[in-house]
Amino acid sequence: MENLNLEESIKGGESQTLEFKETLSLQKKGMESLCAMVNSDSAQGEVVFGIRSDGAVCGVEPGNLDTAQHSLGQGIRDKFDPPLIVHIETKELNGKTVLALGAERSRHVPYHEFDGRAWIREGTANRVLSLAEKQSLTSKRNRDKHPGPWKCDKCGSMVGALFSYEVTAKGMKKTYKCGCGGEYWPVS
Repeated sequence: MENLNLEESIKGGESQTLEFKETLSLQKKGMESLCAMVNSDSAQGEVVFGIRSDGAVCGVEPGNLDTAQHSLGQGIRDKFDPPLIVHIETKELNGKTVLALGAERSRHVPYHEFDGRAWIREGTANRVLSLAEKQSLTSKRNRDKHPGPWKCDKCGSMVGALFSYEVTAKGMKKTYKCGCGGEYWPVS
């Protein structure tokens, strides 16, 4: 997110896809929020350290930001399952340094867990998914079993159901290719 966009987002406050954390000591809560955001239907989110919940920029604690970024990166690698690709960057706002983490869930992943728990975002609140909810998300986000409707990720065309199959070494398989070269994905 560019600084101008981040400043505008901060004015709008926390949301389904944006969370503020005042200090880096709240890394665990920040990671839970990031997990919850990517598990929601929006499949993306950003956590910004150095901003109070009211949107005031306070900046992250002085110190070695490189060490903080390495610590966050290690926590992300060790505690997300399946692995989540997170972009970490520092930004200057109002003369203060903030640390922003952004991520997006791959469409091939039904949900991520952080530290052994799958979180989901509801508005600006996070909660742990139950086993039944995890099973439901896995079923809902499985292209091979999804009944439709479908939308092309390149041209946006919609179809109600896919009737195209290809023969592979493992048997018949649905194809998801659109005539434009894009792929059809379930519409949530």
